[in-house]
Amino acid sequence: MKHFIAEKHLQGTLTQFSWQGYHDISQLEFTKNDFIWILTADENWPKKLVEAKQKVASVILLTYKYDRAEMQTALMLGARAYCHVLGTQSLLSSVVRVVDAGGIWLPNELLLALTFDIANSTKAKHNLPTLNGITKREKDVLSGILDGLGNKEIAKEYGITERTVKEHVGSLLNKFGAKDRINLLLRLGEFSHLKDAL
Repeated sequence: MKHFIAEKHLQGTLTQFSWQGYHDISQLEFTKNDFIWILTADENWPKKLVEAKQKVASVILLTYKYDRAEMQTALMLGARAYCHVLGTQSLLSSVVRVVDAGGIWLPNELLLALTFDIANSTKAKHNLPTLNGITKREKDVLSGILDGLGNKEIAKEYGITERTVKEHVGSLLNKFGAKDRINLLLRLGEFSHLKDAL
Protein backbone atom coordinates (compact mmCIF):
# COMPACT_ATOMS: atom_id res chain seq x y z
CA MET A 1 0.00 0.00 0.00
CA LYS A 2 1.46 3.32 -1.13
CA HIS A 3 0.35 6.83 -0.19
CA PHE A 4 0.53 9.53 -2.85
CA ILE A 5 0.29 13.24 -2.12
CA ALA A 6 1.20 16.20 -4.35
CA GLU A 7 2.05 18.69 -1.61
CA LYS A 8 5.71 18.24 -0.71
CA HIS A 9 5.41 20.31 2.48
CA LEU A 10 2.86 17.83 3.86
CA GLN A 11 5.02 14.79 3.14
CA GLY A 12 7.31 15.81 5.99
CA THR A 13 4.43 16.72 8.33
CA LEU A 14 2.43 13.51 7.95
CA THR A 15 5.26 11.24 8.99
CA GLN A 16 3.33 8.06 9.80
CA PHE A 17 3.17 7.10 6.11
CA SER A 18 5.81 6.63 3.48
CA TRP A 19 4.76 9.27 0.96
CA GLN A 20 5.32 9.34 -2.76
CA GLY A 21 4.94 12.72 -4.37
CA TYR A 22 3.42 13.43 -7.76
CA HIS A 23 2.69 16.32 -10.08
CA ASP A 24 0.32 14.64 -12.51
CA ILE A 25 -1.95 11.76 -11.45
CA SER A 26 -2.18 10.45 -15.01
CA GLN A 27 1.58 9.77 -15.06
CA LEU A 28 1.56 7.48 -11.99
CA GLU A 29 1.31 3.71 -11.72
CA PHE A 30 -1.02 2.53 -8.96
CA THR A 31 -2.29 -0.69 -7.45
CA LYS A 32 -5.82 -1.14 -6.10
CA ASN A 33 -4.56 -0.88 -2.51
CA ASP A 34 -2.87 2.50 -2.93
CA PHE A 35 -4.17 5.76 -1.45
CA ILE A 36 -4.25 9.18 -3.06
CA TRP A 37 -4.51 12.16 -0.71
CA ILE A 38 -5.75 15.45 -2.17
CA LEU A 39 -5.69 18.85 -0.47
CA THR A 40 -8.69 21.19 -0.85
CA ALA A 41 -6.36 24.20 -0.88
CA ASP A 42 -5.78 23.30 -4.54
CA GLU A 43 -8.68 24.95 -6.38
CA ASN A 44 -8.68 22.07 -8.88
CA TRP A 45 -9.27 19.43 -6.19
CA PRO A 46 -12.63 18.25 -7.65
CA LYS A 47 -11.01 17.52 -11.03
CA LYS A 48 -8.07 15.80 -9.33
CA LEU A 49 -10.43 13.72 -7.20
CA VAL A 50 -12.28 12.48 -10.28
CA GLU A 51 -8.94 11.64 -11.95
CA ALA A 52 -7.74 9.85 -8.82
CA LYS A 53 -10.93 7.76 -8.57
CA GLN A 54 -10.16 6.40 -12.03
CA LYS A 55 -6.85 5.09 -10.67
CA VAL A 56 -7.59 3.89 -7.12
CA ALA A 57 -10.56 3.23 -4.85
CA SER A 58 -9.10 5.01 -1.83
CA VAL A 59 -9.05 8.77 -2.28
CA ILE A 60 -8.87 10.94 0.84
CA LEU A 61 -9.62 14.64 0.79
CA LEU A 62 -7.66 16.79 3.25
CA THR A 63 -8.89 20.21 4.32
CA TYR A 64 -7.71 23.02 6.56
CA LYS A 65 -11.30 23.95 7.46
CA TYR A 66 -14.33 21.66 7.57
CA ASP A 67 -17.02 22.69 5.13
CA ARG A 68 -20.25 20.74 4.77
CA ALA A 69 -20.80 21.55 1.08
CA GLU A 70 -17.18 20.65 0.32
CA MET A 71 -17.58 17.33 2.13
CA GLN A 72 -20.80 16.53 0.26
CA THR A 73 -19.15 17.35 -3.06
CA ALA A 74 -16.19 15.14 -2.17
CA LEU A 75 -18.47 12.22 -1.30
CA MET A 76 -20.48 12.63 -4.50
CA LEU A 77 -17.24 12.59 -6.49
CA GLY A 78 -16.14 9.39 -4.76
CA ALA A 79 -13.86 10.39 -1.88
CA ARG A 80 -13.66 7.71 0.81
CA ALA A 81 -12.67 10.12 3.57
CA TYR A 82 -12.79 13.81 4.40
CA CYS A 83 -10.51 14.88 7.21
CA HIS A 84 -8.45 17.74 8.59
CA VAL A 85 -4.94 18.02 7.23
CA LEU A 86 -3.66 18.78 10.75
CA GLY A 87 -5.27 15.68 12.26
CA THR A 88 -3.20 13.67 14.71
CA GLN A 89 -1.17 10.71 13.53
CA SER A 90 -3.54 8.33 15.31
CA LEU A 91 -6.54 9.98 13.65
CA LEU A 92 -5.05 9.71 10.16
CA SER A 93 -4.06 6.10 10.86
CA SER A 94 -7.69 5.43 11.85
CA VAL A 95 -8.85 7.04 8.62
CA VAL A 96 -6.61 4.68 6.64
CA ARG A 97 -7.86 1.63 8.58
CA VAL A 98 -11.51 2.55 7.99
CA VAL A 99 -11.02 3.26 4.29
CA ASP A 100 -8.84 0.17 3.80
CA ALA A 101 -11.63 -1.94 5.33
CA GLY A 102 -14.08 -0.52 2.76
CA GLY A 103 -15.63 2.15 4.98
CA ILE A 104 -16.08 5.88 4.67
CA TRP A 105 -14.55 8.23 7.24
CA LEU A 106 -16.10 11.59 8.08
CA PRO A 107 -15.49 13.95 10.99
CA ASN A 108 -18.05 13.55 13.79
CA GLU A 109 -19.25 17.14 13.67
CA LEU A 110 -20.15 16.81 9.98
CA LEU A 111 -21.44 13.25 10.28
CA LEU A 112 -24.06 14.38 12.80
CA ALA A 113 -25.28 17.10 10.46
CA LEU A 114 -25.36 14.70 7.51
CA THR A 115 -27.30 12.12 9.51
CA PHE A 116 -29.83 14.76 10.51
CA ASP A 117 -30.24 15.78 6.85
CA ILE A 118 -30.85 12.19 5.80
CA ALA A 119 -33.37 11.71 8.59
CA ASN A 120 -35.31 14.75 7.44
CA SER A 121 -35.11 13.97 3.76
CA THR A 122 -38.26 13.93 1.68
CA LYS A 123 -37.81 10.20 1.11
CA ALA A 124 -38.30 9.55 4.82
CA LYS A 125 -41.32 11.85 4.93
CA HIS A 126 -42.94 10.04 2.00
CA ASN A 127 -42.70 6.72 3.83
CA LEU A 128 -44.56 7.88 6.93
CA PRO A 129 -48.07 7.65 5.43
CA THR A 130 -47.49 3.96 4.75
CA LEU A 131 -47.73 3.37 8.51
CA ASN A 132 -51.50 3.57 7.99
CA GLY A 133 -51.29 0.56 5.68
CA ILE A 134 -49.77 -1.88 8.17
CA THR A 135 -51.64 -4.23 10.48
CA LYS A 136 -51.59 -4.06 14.27
CA ARG A 137 -49.28 -7.07 14.47
CA GLU A 138 -46.93 -5.54 11.87
CA LYS A 139 -46.88 -2.40 14.01
CA ASP A 140 -45.90 -4.55 17.00
CA VAL A 141 -43.09 -6.18 15.01
CA LEU A 142 -41.96 -2.80 13.66
CA SER A 143 -41.92 -1.46 17.21
CA GLY A 144 -39.67 -4.37 18.19
CA ILE A 145 -37.36 -3.66 15.24
CA LEU A 146 -37.19 0.01 16.25
CA ASP A 147 -36.23 -1.15 19.77
CA GLY A 148 -33.40 -3.20 18.23
CA LEU A 149 -34.92 -6.57 19.12
CA GLY A 150 -34.20 -9.76 17.19
CA ASN A 151 -36.94 -12.09 15.90
CA LYS A 152 -36.84 -14.34 18.99
CA GLU A 153 -37.10 -11.37 21.33
CA ILE A 154 -40.00 -9.88 19.35
CA ALA A 155 -41.78 -13.26 19.38
CA LYS A 156 -41.38 -13.54 23.15
CA GLU A 157 -42.46 -9.90 23.72
CA TYR A 158 -45.72 -10.32 21.79
CA GLY A 159 -46.46 -14.00 22.48
CA ILE A 160 -46.17 -15.16 18.87
CA THR A 161 -43.90 -17.65 17.11
CA GLU A 162 -40.59 -16.68 15.59
CA ARG A 163 -41.90 -17.86 12.21
CA THR A 164 -44.82 -15.42 12.50
CA VAL A 165 -42.38 -12.62 13.29
CA LYS A 166 -40.36 -13.53 10.18
CA GLU A 167 -43.52 -13.38 8.07
CA HIS A 168 -44.39 -9.94 9.44
CA VAL A 169 -40.83 -8.71 8.91
CA GLY A 170 -41.04 -9.92 5.30
CA SER A 171 -44.35 -8.14 4.87
CA LEU A 172 -42.91 -4.91 6.31
CA LEU A 173 -39.91 -5.14 3.99
CA ASN A 174 -42.26 -5.51 1.01
CA LYS A 175 -44.51 -2.65 2.07
CA PHE A 176 -41.59 -0.28 2.59
CA GLY A 177 -39.64 -1.52 -0.45
CA ALA A 178 -36.66 -2.50 1.71
CA LYS A 179 -34.27 -5.40 1.19
CA ASP A 180 -33.35 -5.93 4.86
CA ARG A 181 -33.90 -4.48 8.36
CA ILE A 182 -31.16 -1.88 8.01
CA ASN A 183 -32.57 -0.70 4.70
CA LEU A 184 -36.01 -0.56 6.34
CA LEU A 185 -34.67 1.70 9.10
CA LEU A 186 -32.92 3.90 6.55
CA ARG A 187 -36.13 4.19 4.53
CA LEU A 188 -37.96 5.29 7.65
CA GLY A 189 -35.32 7.96 8.17
CA GLU A 190 -35.07 9.34 11.70
CA PHE A 191 -37.22 6.66 13.28
CA SER A 192 -37.22 7.39 16.99
CA HIS A 193 -40.36 9.52 16.64
CA LEU A 194 -42.23 6.59 15.05
CA LYS A 195 -42.60 4.85 18.42
CA ASP A 196 -45.40 7.31 19.21
CA ALA A 197 -47.09 6.69 15.85
CA LEU A 198 -47.27 2.94 16.46
